[in-house]
Amino acid sequence: MILLTPMDIHNKDFKRSFRGYNEDEIDDFLDKVVNDYEKLFRENDRLKEDLARAQKDNEQYQQLEQNLKDTLLVAQRTAEEVTSNARKNAEETRENTAKECANKVQEAEMKADKIIEDAKKKAQVIVEEYDRLVREKNNFLRKIKVTLESELAVIDDTMSQLPDPEKEEREKKAMGTQAEALQKALSGHQAVPYEAQELAKEDDAADKQEG
Repeated sequence: MILLTPMDIHNKDFKRSFRGYNEDEIDDFLDKVVNDYEKLFRENDRLKEDLARAQKDNEQYQQLEQNLKDTLLVAQRTAEEVTSNARKNAEETRENTAKECANKVQEAEMKADKIIEDAKKKAQVIVEEYDRLVREKNNFLRKIKVTLESELAVIDDTMSQLPDPEKEEREKKAMGTQAEALQKALSGHQAVPYEAQELAKEDDAADKQEG
């Protein structure tokens, strides 16, 4: 649809007739129409421009909205992936931690068992060493006892073979006493005293035992 411009209305010529309208009134009216139409025409152009800008802005808004939707969708997918990865990592971490804890507990138990086993072995070695030392001590004491007994036997035998000075002294005294008693008996025709006889008997008995 082609619209008339204000210039088209202003330049419009009408044919004259014998019984026509008043030209001045028609011109005044047309001037008003032109002015009003020109305002409407300008307003229409402005509205068209506004509409074009609005359509352009709307397209930009629609593109922005689409971009926002795409960004939101990407963000949502990213969030889901991050959440999924986080859950997966958390599960893997939990499993790895549980395995590591189990391994550490098992390792600690193995170390404890080894320590206990080593302690038992050391205790067994100590007990065996103690028994060995006790046996060696007993053997040593028995050897010492046998050696000492042998030495004492040798000493006793040696002492039995050594002369007894006290015995010789007793014999000398006894012989002197007997000689004196006999001399007195012979000189005085007196009997040997009883004490001298008993002493002589004891010396004779002692000599027999030692002989």
